[in-house]
Amino acid sequence: MVHDLQHRMLARPDAEEAGRQRYVLAMKRYLTGRIRPGNEAVYDHEVRPAFSRAHAGREPATRAELREALLANPHYQAWCSLNRTSQEMMWQAVGETVLREAPRMREQAQHLCAQREVLGGLRLDPDFEPPEVLQRVNIHLQPGGYARTLDAEDILAGAFYESGGNLYSMGRGMGAKDSKAGAVIAWLAEHHPDFRPRRILDMGCSAGASSVPYAQAFPDAEVHALDIGAAMLRYAHARAESLGARVFFHQLDAAATDFDDESFDLIVSHNLFHEISDETRRGMLAETWRLLAPGGMCLHQDVAIQNRTRSLFEQVERSWDVEFNNEPFWECYADADIVSEMQAAGFPAEDARELPLPKISGPGHWYVAFGRKPA
Repeated sequence: MVHDLQHRMLARPDAEEAGRQRYVLAMKRYLTGRIRPGNEAVYDHEVRPAFSRAHAGREPATRAELREALLANPHYQAWCSLNRTSQEMMWQAVGETVLREAPRMREQAQHLCAQREVLGGLRLDPDFEPPEVLQRVNIHLQPGGYARTLDAEDILAGAFYESGGNLYSMGRGMGAKDSKAGAVIAWLAEHHPDFRPRRILDMGCSAGASSVPYAQAFPDAEVHALDIGAAMLRYAHARAESLGARVFFHQLDAAATDFDDESFDLIVSHNLFHEISDETRRGMLAETWRLLAPGGMCLHQDVAIQNRTRSLFEQVERSWDVEFNNEPFWECYADADIVSEMQAAGFPAEDARELPLPKISGPGHWYVAFGRKPA
């Protein structure tokens, strides 16, 4: 459950590529640890006083006002530019390795998924149309985008996602050993030690890094995972096979699956809420309620950025990703009342709540929307 878990599908940098990736990592850590903290000081001592002088003594009243004022400040401009550049450099550094390794990874995927004793499965829909925004916008600036599919054997979207995610996560100070799925599994072990799900569903599985731990933690369970990108899912399937994990991957929309009613005992997602629209999130929660078996539980994990707990400055500064990292739904998630949405989907009030989920490496916590269907 470490970010750089080794397996046959992982792109392997040579010495020069690894050096460039370490440089980008050092740059990201410097920007996060040394430059970003100055944003608040600049706001307190320069931006807010200047705004107040220009607006009859009042402070910024909306995110739009505050964002415009911040973007006029040289320090904030420099941080935005450098942070955006570090993200572009990250993908360039990772891309050198992924594209060089692409023939080997394609061959490995074909071998792993054609062997006689395949553990899991892959179900793709040739008529599936990914959401328009994911075809138009390269989320996280990922080259080619999240839903990019070049041909019937393409795995590059998944390879980019895992390698870029490894580097990005460490650059954000999360710690090299933290695992979102691991944190959920640890919480279940502590609070529901006798819980033994028979069928598990991972919604929005991307490259499958959070799906495999459930197959490993619950070896008697049947684990399913869904996402919208064919190349992403091909990579995820081959990755799971290389790790000896039995996971069944499906190309489906989390808000409109074709699984039977009440067919899963545990439903999870990891960092999906902030990547989807309000409409899709509400549909996903309704689908979660429909799919949960009596007594089943859901834990939808994401970053802890709820705006109701943040000052106006924190809301704006933490929404940098909306404008500069192609995260169009970041503020939709931050503004959402997810517990109310869970109740609207069918969860009883006493069985729908938010939890702070401790990270398993380092300080801090994740956000979790927890729900349970009465037995």
